[in-house]
Amino acid sequence: MTGKAALVTGAGSTGDFLGTGAATALLLAAQGATVGILDISAERAERTCERVEAGGGRAIALTADITDEVAAGAAVDEFAARAGRLDAVVNNAGISGEGDVMGTSRAGWDRVFALNVTAAMQVARAAHPHLVRGGGGSVVNISSIAALRGFGSGAYGPSKGALQSLTTDLAYSWGPDHIRVNCLVPGHLHTPIGDHGGAEGRWMRSAANLLGLEGTAWDLAWAVLFLAGMESRWITGTVLPVDAGTTTATVLGMLPRMRDAQGKESDDQQWTR
Repeated sequence: MTGKAALVTGAGSTGDFLGTGAATALLLAAQGATVGILDISAERAERTCERVEAGGGRAIALTADITDEVAAGAAVDEFAARAGRLDAVVNNAGISGEGDVMGTSRAGWDRVFALNVTAAMQVARAAHPHLVRGGGGSVVNISSIAALRGFGSGAYGPSKGALQSLTTDLAYSWGPDHIRVNCLVPGHLHTPIGDHGGAEGRWMRSAANLLGLEGTAWDLAWAVLFLAGMESRWITGTVLPVDAGTTTATVLGMLPRMRDAQGKESDDQQWTR
């Protein structure tokens, strides 16, 4: 990614426990990209920038509510102007919602779709002329396995499903411009947004997939790096699970494994591998 510029939404951070946006920004910067850290919180954006710069990378902090079309466009334009180009966009920003459909208010439903789908469209659309100007580029959308499996997630799963559909539609429309549009579908990652249930929750996340290992933000970040760079120059319109095989197995198939895993010593801690 040396000499390239990549914009990551929702890339702000606070403590040492990094989300997917911050980890992705750090990895892209470590691979040579100038990274735009776009977040609704100026403090969080600056914190990730400090991390990037401490590692010898270059980052530009940007603050905007990307659910606002004008603000989203202005942030994209500002980054492209300051970086001198735009080669990749990572639509990572998202929120989970209020619960299942019956527990979700109409306002809550609209709020989730506004950030998880509409904002991603607005950022991608604003980036389009800059990507074209550079001869093409990459858009990577971050979905969730909640779009593929029932979780009682209310607006969250449907919004991530819509993001997958947006991915294939943009891939079709922007292919002639040499812009690749792909989607990653993370599984049960140990990140701030997915950190529920304490130690038992961490065990369940590792036991529920085929590898028996808990994923982290870095597992997703490496996949983003591949799709953002030219190593994936002939890949577009792809919806790729990054879930240790979670969505390829059935509940009945996994139950025996989970029972076996429960019988192991508690200090085994496979999730830390």
